[in-house]
Amino acid sequence: MNMGLYAHTPTLVVIDPRGLPIRSIALLRSEPDQPLDERVTYQAYDAAGRLVSQRDPRLALPNLSTIYNLSGQALFTGSVDAGWRLGLLGEAGQIVEGWDGRGTLRQIEYDPVLRPQAIIEQGQVTERFGYGGSDVFDHNQCNQLIRHDDTAGTRHLPDYGVRGAALIEARHFLQAVDTPDWPQDEAGRDALLESNCLETQWTFNAVGETLRQTDAMGHVQSFKQSVAGQLKAVDLMVAGATQAQALVSDIHYNAFDQVEQETAGNGVVSRSIYDAHGGRLLEIRAGSPTLQNLHYAYDPVGNILQIEDAAQPIRYFDNQRTEPINHYRYDTLYQLIEATGREINTGASHGPALPAQQNLPSDPNRISRYTQSYSYDSAGNLLQMRHVGAQGFTRTLRVATDSNRSLPEGEVDADFNEAFDANGNLLQLVRGQTLEWDARNQLHEISTVIRTMRISDQERYIYDGQGQRCRKINSTITSSRTLKNEVRYLPGLEIRTNASGETLHVITAQAGRNGVRVLHWEAGQPSGIANDQVRYNLSDHLGSSTLELNQQGGLISQESYYPFGGTSWWAACSVVEAKYKTVRYSGKERDASGLYYYGFRYYAPWLQRWLNPDPAGGLNRYRMVDNSPVCKRDQDGLVPVPYQGIGDKYEQKSQSRNESIVARGREQIVQWKSPDSPTIEQTLELAQLSYGGAIFELKASTSGEDLKQLVSVTMGAESLKHLPSLADDYTSLSHIVQSYKDGERYNQFAVVTGSMGQAYVTPTDPYKRIFLSDTWFKTHALGAAFIVSHELTHVLEPENTKDFAYLNPTLTRETQNSLNRKQLNAHFDQLAMSSYRLAEGRENAYLFSRIQDLAQNGLVKKDELMKLLDVNSEQDIQIERLSDPAVRASLLRRNADSVAALGVLLSRKNITSRLQSWGQFHP
Repeated sequence: MNMGLYAHTPTLVVIDPRGLPIRSIALLRSEPDQPLDERVTYQAYDAAGRLVSQRDPRLALPNLSTIYNLSGQALFTGSVDAGWRLGLLGEAGQIVEGWDGRGTLRQIEYDPVLRPQAIIEQGQVTERFGYGGSDVFDHNQCNQLIRHDDTAGTRHLPDYGVRGAALIEARHFLQAVDTPDWPQDEAGRDALLESNCLETQWTFNAVGETLRQTDAMGHVQSFKQSVAGQLKAVDLMVAGATQAQALVSDIHYNAFDQVEQETAGNGVVSRSIYDAHGGRLLEIRAGSPTLQNLHYAYDPVGNILQIEDAAQPIRYFDNQRTEPINHYRYDTLYQLIEATGREINTGASHGPALPAQQNLPSDPNRISRYTQSYSYDSAGNLLQMRHVGAQGFTRTLRVATDSNRSLPEGEVDADFNEAFDANGNLLQLVRGQTLEWDARNQLHEISTVIRTMRISDQERYIYDGQGQRCRKINSTITSSRTLKNEVRYLPGLEIRTNASGETLHVITAQAGRNGVRVLHWEAGQPSGIANDQVRYNLSDHLGSSTLELNQQGGLISQESYYPFGGTSWWAACSVVEAKYKTVRYSGKERDASGLYYYGFRYYAPWLQRWLNPDPAGGLNRYRMVDNSPVCKRDQDGLVPVPYQGIGDKYEQKSQSRNESIVARGREQIVQWKSPDSPTIEQTLELAQLSYGGAIFELKASTSGEDLKQLVSVTMGAESLKHLPSLADDYTSLSHIVQSYKDGERYNQFAVVTGSMGQAYVTPTDPYKRIFLSDTWFKTHALGAAFIVSHELTHVLEPENTKDFAYLNPTLTRETQNSLNRKQLNAHFDQLAMSSYRLAEGRENAYLFSRIQDLAQNGLVKKDELMKLLDVNSEQDIQIERLSDPAVRASLLRRNADSVAALGVLLSRKNITSRLQSWGQFHP
């Protein structure tokens, strides 16, 4: 890695007088001797500070435009990629009607409490909803959804658990495959359905963890959890069998909830080794003798530079040495610009098809090296992929001048107006294969062979009300008949049928790092493969299936991939075994068209792009994982959930305190903040470290003196009786911080100016947004992390923390970027001393005054307070109760600062190491 390439390439941000980011300047180069290329992104705001337009470095006009109503809600959005959307909102802000550039009209009808009752699209009622009344309490159905008629059929939910989870889901598919128009009466709706009921059942324990799942064909999966709620084992009882079989067992986790070891049902043990400081995956090893042994090397910011499969031999052929090592190189925007690896040298496919299948064991004479290089335009669109290998190849793409829509040269007709509809959906996959989209911009049909005089061959897709595919129907026309193959997707089960009479149940399970698929034939079992075959997938860091093993640990198939998901080579023990491999790159299903189905979109790996714009938004809605496919993984075809709640009552409350919101979501915050400020990523990592350290120490088989001392110092000696419940709290916090790191709350941050404090979160906020003061960005990373860790404890459920007492740690006021050992130790010691004074009862007067303030302001309920103080009436709530060490300890275990402090103090060593690696601590 040439560090000179990245020298003097900061991201610069231009701020207007209101503190709003109006320009973001990234500096690009791919080679050290290249001059820097400025990439400027523009933002514009209205008088209220709302973002109204965004423009990328390439286009002259805005990529995204938004018009708001007087309440601050978006009425109109325009995207150069995805077209325009217009919404009519009701008094409560609910969407009543919506229109888009394709002319689609969508209407939603609500009941008096604003629950949707019907969805009407283009005049057809495509969904209806039915809810339980007050008389169906026997099955906990009161106010719950009990019938949902959607675009695939009907879901009945006849039974709920006490925690609100459905215990039974019964699916009836539609008889016809066309979009339904549901009548009002239930009898009329029932007449449209197949008579066959496909029922899935679940059993949960008292805390809501799944114990058992019985799929629609009677196959039973059983789940076992540890006392911490972590999955430990999965068993399967195939319908008709007399004995269950283990699919996975002995799953072990580290303090960061990462799987370190698991044992598959065939006895193969998989181990993962992580960096102790950063949690980065360093090695994946499986089998003895070794079947998989992947080693990862990174640059300082986490880009993968090298992956070595030490389980594979070095091969020599045609005067070429082929090592089982992949190398990767990036530009200063961390886009992949070059990759080297191994491929089949007798006809690698650079289109939708797979390369020719090889037989196991693979022939070393057929494997050779390749190098791929990639070039992009200023908006991140792929312009050219150049492949150098046994068979050279270059793909060039043309990008529209007014959007990010692009087409490969020579493979489709390069007319952008004809190739895409008004919403940016691609209409032709390759020449001769047309694509059709439904009213929800979901891929509805691919015509694989077009005939002018007869019906074309086609593959049709049907989705449920949540937008997930639940049927796939392939129709092939012969001279005498139509051959139909169908897949029906249900929870934990796929039902596959074909024209030759085959009926296959594929039982699916995911546990730990690897997946399991069990093939159970009801009819038409082919020769050369056993019934109830268990196929264990060994995956890489992206979840891609690299090895398939059978019940005896023998190799079924092996596969390697190009960086953007195409198959570079693959081998199987037989043709019939290979036929039933459907899950490949990134753990997703590959269709016959060569497309990968991700859940909300379809991905074309040979084009390195999605077929249609990202429903979640963004400046470039077609690009795959920011052109960093080796380091990043797309889970479901969506970018992270965008910031939510613009203009709602929580933002209005903030503005009523004379605060100004200057940035929303990660992207805007990065543009707003100064380069030397602590990043949200760093603070969340430190918070995760503190929680992980606390979990490790509190769950240790023997409690050391250091643990006892720190718990006593921060929460009182009486809290030593509650170590298991404290460990549970930190485990929950670890899951919470993960949701902000890369989950559904990734973008739920806002920056405000004029705030009295440094951060706050409102537990009743449905989006659990963390509002950060502009002064927070002037704090040392550890202080910033302590503040965020404090706020995260307020999101704990079912009992969140309160601010019974503030420790006022000096680290939250530290403004130096880097600290020496004396300075850092002083902050740790002050935090411990402040905690000790509370725990020992030396601050009882202050503590009681805070309790009174919280009670008077309605921030703590009287019954909750009586429980914490262990009294039977309000009159007994007196300061004298704080003289009882058990009472003080009870309060401190629910005190936000104390919970954050214990995590930091228990993880002092790891936090110090991380700060040193960032240059924010120097011994």
